[in-house]
Amino acid sequence: MTRIERCLSQIQAIRSVETGVEPPYVARSRIGRLTMSTADLVAQAAGIPAPALPGPIQLRDDVSGKIRALASCCNRIVELARHIAQPSEPLDQRWKRGWKDLLQELQTLERHLLNLREECRDTKHGHEATERRWMAE
Repeated sequence: MTRIERCLSQIQAIRSVETGVEPPYVARSRIGRLTMSTADLVAQAAGIPAPALPGPIQLRDDVSGKIRALASCCNRIVELARHIAQPSEPLDQRWKRGWKDLLQELQTLERHLLNLREECRDTKHGHEATERRWMAE
């Protein structure tokens, strides 16, 4: 499974949480895995060290717009997840308010990943070679 496929699979896993018994707690761990996978993909493409923990991705000025868009989505998801899981107000209220925003951001991230996957499929060099080529654009 490529990094792109892993991220897409994790997005689907997060979406499936909505109907579960303990959605916020399960979603928080799945969101953490997604943001780490996305950060790893971005870090490799940008030529920077992968983060050890979920958090904002800092990029150099010379990084491509495609990488910057993925990093920006990931950063927004990290921030939304922090808000949803914040212990200072009733979890149920935060969950309802934040879930809709999170789903929209997941859709944006998924769109970026699907576009990248299509670029990978359009080349005869395979996913890894295309991911390296993509990071240079």
